[in-house]
Amino acid sequence: MFGKMKVLTVALGMGMLATAANAEKYNWGNVRFDGGGFVSAVIFHPKAENLLYARTDVGGIYRFDFAKKSWIPLMDFISENDKGLYGTEAFALDPNDPKRIYVLAGTGYFSKGRTAVLRSEDYGTTWDTSYVEMLAHGNGMGRQTGEKLAVDPNKGNIVLCGSRTKGVYKSTDYGKTWTSLYKVALSSATESSLNGVNGVSFVMFDPAQGKLADGSTATIYIGTSETKDNLQVSHDGGATWETIKGVPTGLMPHRAKIVDGDMYVTFADGPGPYNIASGGFYKYNIAGGTWTDLTPSDSVEHQGSTTKSYEKDKSSYGGVAIDPKDKNHIVISTLGKYTGRHVTIDEKENYGDRIYSTTDGGKTWNHGQHYNDIPNIDANGTAWIPGNAIHWAGSLEINPFNNKQAWVTSGNGIFMTEDISAKVPLWKFMSKGIEETVPLDIVSIPGGPLVTAIGDYDGAAYTNINNSTKRHTPIIGTTESMGYAPLTGSLLRTGVITVYGQYDSQNFNVMYRSDDMGATWDSVKTTLKGPKGLVVLSADGKVMLHRPDQGATVYRSADNGATWTAVETGTQTNYSRIVADPVNPDVFYVMGGMGTLYKSTDGGKTFAEAEARLQNEQAGEYYNGGGLIRTVPKREGHLWVPMDQSQVWQPKGFTEYGLAYSENGGKSWNRCEGASTAIAVGIGKAKEGSDYETIFIWGAAKSGDPIGIYRSTDKCKTFERINDDMHQFGGPGNGNFVQGDMNTFGVVYMSTVGRGTIVGAPEGTDFITKLNRVNVTASTFMQLEKRNLRVSAPTDSKVEIYAANGKLALSASLENGSSVSLNKLPVGKYMARLKGANGKVLNQKVITLR
Repeated sequence: MFGKMKVLTVALGMGMLATAANAEKYNWGNVRFDGGGFVSAVIFHPKAENLLYARTDVGGIYRFDFAKKSWIPLMDFISENDKGLYGTEAFALDPNDPKRIYVLAGTGYFSKGRTAVLRSEDYGTTWDTSYVEMLAHGNGMGRQTGEKLAVDPNKGNIVLCGSRTKGVYKSTDYGKTWTSLYKVALSSATESSLNGVNGVSFVMFDPAQGKLADGSTATIYIGTSETKDNLQVSHDGGATWETIKGVPTGLMPHRAKIVDGDMYVTFADGPGPYNIASGGFYKYNIAGGTWTDLTPSDSVEHQGSTTKSYEKDKSSYGGVAIDPKDKNHIVISTLGKYTGRHVTIDEKENYGDRIYSTTDGGKTWNHGQHYNDIPNIDANGTAWIPGNAIHWAGSLEINPFNNKQAWVTSGNGIFMTEDISAKVPLWKFMSKGIEETVPLDIVSIPGGPLVTAIGDYDGAAYTNINNSTKRHTPIIGTTESMGYAPLTGSLLRTGVITVYGQYDSQNFNVMYRSDDMGATWDSVKTTLKGPKGLVVLSADGKVMLHRPDQGATVYRSADNGATWTAVETGTQTNYSRIVADPVNPDVFYVMGGMGTLYKSTDGGKTFAEAEARLQNEQAGEYYNGGGLIRTVPKREGHLWVPMDQSQVWQPKGFTEYGLAYSENGGKSWNRCEGASTAIAVGIGKAKEGSDYETIFIWGAAKSGDPIGIYRSTDKCKTFERINDDMHQFGGPGNGNFVQGDMNTFGVVYMSTVGRGTIVGAPEGTDFITKLNRVNVTASTFMQLEKRNLRVSAPTDSKVEIYAANGKLALSASLENGSSVSLNKLPVGKYMARLKGANGKVLNQKVITLR
């Protein structure tokens, strides 16, 4: 019943950078999930064996460790001011220098779309950065199309870069400085409007067509995400350009490969990876200027006919790989289509893209997915992937040193087959080490598991953060928050379930409750006022609050969701996070504008302005907080409030108002002398010998200190930095949280924009996560036998039975060795709690009555 774990250490090639202001050395890693986001592309170095990289749309780039079969993150140095650089839009390798890699990075909706070209000369261990006027949007449409970056194979100092809005740029100094080369596919889009504009989809050199006088490659090809004049060539190093004729009409080129005078191109009717329907795969003979349609043909059964015909599969297409040892061996993938059947060994299936292979240059194709061939997907040690498909398959690569091994990207990670030539290739999920989820909430239960809520993938309840763990079930997709009742251990989450029919689909707003700390979830029979959003539980789990994400109204239920009433929470609290007092079930808190705390003392029915405000203009004290209010376990009225936000228009990129706390529910406030900036705050287990919990912040101790993760063990008198410049992770991102572990001192978790749930711990930390919130001793046990609960406990003990809504359903005193009849209780799940004469909980367990 107990899982011992060590924090995973991620080696980045540079050790921790110790400074006098830092605490003891920390190790950094992830709460393991595996994958979880769109891997936009993979790329092998053509000449260096076992050198493989992957780029993601919101989580940076990774290099694969073939010995450990795990991915190494390469961009953990990214600061909060540069968090948009985790959106990687393109990368390129120098074909003659395996150590060099270039990355085009930027995200339109972060940092006003600031874009950079990052360059490394040591396999991505360290980086130099050049901010550029070209605008990238790593999370935009077309992010999986062919690489916008290319290195001249004849002169490695020359690098080309295509952009979404300003055409093609050129660098002659290994990517340090850039000048405009060719204005094509221009657009006025900026920031979030970049999403639908892809511009240049790929840039390619063709060294086979000769050199210029300076030794550089003469011939360059570009593809653009337009439906005409979208494939162009220059034969003079980019000085002049001409349009290639005969390109399939109404389609956009996605990716291309050139082999022995032929260019192979995948096409779709949009930039993708979704909202596309048709396309094809074509070969262009460069010398002859002719096109050949190589689109796979597939067997089609026509109603009323006893024979099969073969028709072109006019799907949209994304990835293309050509065997470097045999140009007739080609692998391509559909894109954004759902005609491929993917089945794991337990026969869970889903539908996604097809992967076609040919060994005769495209005359015949095999897609390796037939109804009687099970399995074709190998979960490969990842607990959540069964039932999920290879989809948005925009990039394919064949290992240049092992032509049977092929890799394909997906909207949920990376898959690899050891034998692409097999009739039914077995695709292994190969995403260990890639952590591309977006964490939105987290709960560390004292004496219990770590429970996460993440975008798109629900989250999980962990008893070991280094083990792959199944998602919360039933699956509801994006889980924006997690309600937690510390007096009962109950949890609450809400989301959307989509039910697919033959011709359409329907969405249903749902809510689920767990009374066994996330091990199982039961449906709350309710009609919600809107989808997803914020959920809160009172300390005893009896009151639910729900603010749907479409609107600002908060709704309250005291009957486990049967009925809901609207609640007015206070001025300018529309999107502030409501929190429950951890001790008093009647009390809730929420921050309003100008540093005003609103408090409910009637179980969330009404909220009133607290006595004291955090903002005092006369005293020069201001509130600009956007982070979560934190309560402290077992301490009624203790509130911790971060006063700052990250704001790119500020001189330093953030405000400097600090951290405040109250010990009387907001009647009065204390300012923390040890923190100059607090963007997020979290609470963790107290240090041995300390009389107060550990305080963590994303912020700074003194004005001028770097923004980072800081820790205080003396109730915020002093803070010491525990991360360093190589471990910034872009800051707390969308979830905007740091939170300590409540079971092990020093352990801290942080959200990110797409690097998963970060965990840090003092070097050598061992810690225990328990499945039960209390220790079970040999002298006490409870066992359900039909509808009798048999109990062994000391004299004067009693049993309390709580319903799923947290209400006490039954209480019975005991004599040693007695049992309690549960015949009067209706069917359902209950929490049985055994208490001693002094009221201390001796044992508890979830029971199900049938």
